[in-house]
Amino acid sequence: MVEACICTIGDEILIGQIVDTNSAFISRELNKLGIKVSSIVSIGDNFKEIVNTLEILTEKYPVVITTGGLGPTKDDITKNALLKLTGTDEMCIDNEQLGVIIDICSRRGIELSDLNRDQAMVPKSCTVLVNRKGTAPGMFFKTFSKNSLLFLLPGVPYEMESLMPNVSELIVSNLKTEQIIHKTIVTFGVAESLLATLLNEWESSLPPQIKLAYLPNPAIGIRLRLSVYGGDKRESVDLINRYSNELYGILGDIIYGESDDTLERVIFKMLINEGKSLSVAESCTGGKISSILTSISGSSGIFKGGAVVYSNESKIAILGLNSEIIEKYGAVSKECAEEMAIGAKRVFNTDYAISATGVAGPNGGTPEKPVGTIWIAVAGDGFVVSKKTIFAGDRERNTIRFSSEALNFLRLTLKTYISIIH
Repeated sequence: MVEACICTIGDEILIGQIVDTNSAFISRELNKLGIKVSSIVSIGDNFKEIVNTLEILTEKYPVVITTGGLGPTKDDITKNALLKLTGTDEMCIDNEQLGVIIDICSRRGIELSDLNRDQAMVPKSCTVLVNRKGTAPGMFFKTFSKNSLLFLLPGVPYEMESLMPNVSELIVSNLKTEQIIHKTIVTFGVAESLLATLLNEWESSLPPQIKLAYLPNPAIGIRLRLSVYGGDKRESVDLINRYSNELYGILGDIIYGESDDTLERVIFKMLINEGKSLSVAESCTGGKISSILTSISGSSGIFKGGAVVYSNESKIAILGLNSEIIEKYGAVSKECAEEMAIGAKRVFNTDYAISATGVAGPNGGTPEKPVGTIWIAVAGDGFVVSKKTIFAGDRERNTIRFSSEALNFLRLTLKTYISIIH
């Protein structure tokens, strides 16, 4: 198995000023080529550290990809570090990249400066990856260290992404790689520890060539990734499909999709197939459920509207809630949640409506209704169902989990009532 290392260069990552999304993108692209990313390293804008780190990494890994450190400012010193590594002082202008720089400056109404022009200066020993999205070219070195392939890419994500096809092409032409087959099953509603318990016996039966990974996320649930490294492609696919099918038999409705499926996409597919509409009434989630639903292109065909009824007064005024319900049971209650869903269905004239009311925290909890309590309800033609859940977390985390829990409850409710109809 060919292994790779990704190295991010720049103080801005180390001090938390920006989030490193480049490594995740590069890892996915390398994975498609059958290359396993074994290490991700971050270093600062320090000449000696860049030289020493890249020297070590190119000795250890057949593929090393760096991002960052190639801008026009004086703190971007990676090219000079490469001169040190290659043992040469020769730099040259890459005319194709210079042409891109001149064009960019002209379109932006910027006079071409020496700093801009110097962006096209590259070590003579490199293969230039022309960056048509920006001014800093990518570079490729078939290095001095055991023929390791070293790539230097710009740190700006969309510039880096545009150069990855060139990187992939060079890797394939220089290295023989093995295939990697993945299949991801997406689950929701069961904690990781309980999921592991449910799968303990099944996991123990997996053949050694199949690897299982648990990938939890409070917004989407737990992804179960099955992987096979190397071997015959058809046999690997058959093997991974066999064991993923067994997962469905064990977990049932805990599974809601595969690969990049999300709760909201699965819900929309169900509603589109049935030609049904949806509305939302939310309090503790502050509009997050509506935001998640409307993040999908074409959502207007299904989602008719949402009401953020944060106060008791707005619940009464907008949804027509009976004030006696709030007085008797409180805003965080089964009765209130159900009336909110019924009210939203009526106000927006939809086939289904979902509501959420709870205590996100850090204040507002009581012994009977502690912080983390949420009531969710779904109303449809002739029915309303509700559910109470208590989470433990801070306000931000509770809001995320409340929203996802509501969407999952909607998914399960739709699945039940659609099957009854049919």
